[in-house]
Amino acid sequence: MTTVALDLLGGDGAPGVVADAAATLLSNTANTGLRLVLVGPVDVARDQLVARGVDLSRVTLLPATSGVSMDASPLEVVRQDAQREVAETTVVVAARAVRDGIADAWVSVGHTGASVASAVLTLGRITGMQRPALAVVVPALASPVVLLDVGATTTGSVGALEQFAIAGHAFAVAVGVSSPRIGLLTIGSESGKGDELRVETDAHLATSLPARGLNYVGPVEGFDVTRGNRAQVIVTDGFTGNIVLKSIEGAAAWAAHQIGVAYGDSGPARGVIRHAAAGDFAGGLLLGVEGVTVVGHGAGTAAQVIGCVELARRAVEQNLIGNISTAMAELS
Repeated sequence: MTTVALDLLGGDGAPGVVADAAATLLSNTANTGLRLVLVGPVDVARDQLVARGVDLSRVTLLPATSGVSMDASPLEVVRQDAQREVAETTVVVAARAVRDGIADAWVSVGHTGASVASAVLTLGRITGMQRPALAVVVPALASPVVLLDVGATTTGSVGALEQFAIAGHAFAVAVGVSSPRIGLLTIGSESGKGDELRVETDAHLATSLPARGLNYVGPVEGFDVTRGNRAQVIVTDGFTGNIVLKSIEGAAAWAAHQIGVAYGDSGPARGVIRHAAAGDFAGGLLLGVEGVTVVGHGAGTAAQVIGCVELARRAVEQNLIGNISTAMAELS
């Protein structure tokens, strides 16, 4: 049995989109081993679920009075709430559910900064991990590609990028990529290309990763993220990774529009958007904290929320946090 806590107030379509996702998940006979914890105003949660015919025996309702607005200072809001004995925000209550053993994982499609801050402050970093990284699974052509960091932090260092590579490898294995190849995102496939950080990191990874039995293929370029044939784990800093991810989303929207115009049929176009947004998994998994945390897109659909839950469940079932902890202990 896997229990996942869901932030009821996260995202542009909350609470309805989250409730739709919960209802769909619990009505699926393949999900008999799944329990949900809905975090938010209890009356609202109950009304939303009852209206959708959800069996409340498979749902725990945890009270929280508010989400974190997109114009708020996430670190300040979360830090203040984390100091309260009884937290008020959904992201802190959901993270505490994992910390306290009520849930195995938590998911929010709300404020990314608030979710990251809550996970770090509430769950703590894995011992030896310099900083967390948000990792996403890009549905590339040849093979899924794990891209990290896509925005947990905006700066990078050689040591942090090495840790991202190791954690990303464990993540790729957990989502079914066997013997993943690791690449460093830069502006050319030849060694020596890029800024000082990229050049130094490439030289370091070229010796450190093979010494750990990992397959490092060297520098890769932006188009490798969606091709998937050169590397299945692509490492970068969060500033660059976020720009790449948003560029992929924009390119998919452009392609979908062109398909709709060319064929006069929006159905295939919607399929392009859905696949680009989620593939088999949606959301970003926060690697480097002591608990499974998945952060989804604020404008996500119920299908994308479901994809986030599936990603969280896979991480729990594959003991991803334990595997990363072991790898970090060996690194130190």
